[in-house]
Amino acid sequence: MTNLVVAIDDIHPEKGWGVEGDVQVEYLQKLNEKHGVKFNLFVPSNYHGHFPITKDFVDFWTQYDWIELSNHGHYHACKTDGIGEMEFYELNFGDATQRIQDSLQLWEDSGYKPKGFRAPGWGVNQQSADAISNYFEWVAGHTDINKGINWGTQFFEGCDGINETEDISLYGNTFMFQSHINGTHNDNVWNEENFLHFDKVVEYLLTEYELQFVTISEIK
Repeated sequence: MTNLVVAIDDIHPEKGWGVEGDVQVEYLQKLNEKHGVKFNLFVPSNYHGHFPITKDFVDFWTQYDWIELSNHGHYHACKTDGIGEMEFYELNFGDATQRIQDSLQLWEDSGYKPKGFRAPGWGVNQQSADAISNYFEWVAGHTDINKGINWGTQFFEGCDGINETEDISLYGNTFMFQSHINGTHNDNVWNEENFLHFDKVVEYLLTEYELQFVTISEIK
């Protein structure tokens, strides 16, 4: 049996970024209804300091048993120029610990405790990785960007885009697909073209493998 995971980054309570009524939500529902696909939603707890998660937002997603909500940092932003939005790349152990605690407080207020974490922009340093490892059961990371980082928690790797057809990798016995809910800086966003493409990818893989659709926490 081969696992298939679909991860989606940057979902937060903003129209067009993963709230009730968004077309992207319809795409996910259709893939689940047709194939049984499950999704890990990586959610920044207060995206850019303007979109804090709420209980209503969390309750909307947790009504679905094919969704796992996961932590994607707090602000998904940083002060250092030239590193994009790698929030945890610029933080030392103490600052990273405080940032995680601030994030988890919003999650607690919303009635949910995420088991897993992915750093915004993938980037961490060893001190922030140590802090992250103290709070989460697992981390989803990047083979190259996180090279040389030692984790004190379970580490899952994989970054094949939902828009790709070539060089899709098996990580052990798991396909790990990566995407973004929206945005202009990535090719793997959930638009109609990528939705239709990924539907065909799943159909093909089902002819070649005995797939089970799982969230990361369900990987054995």
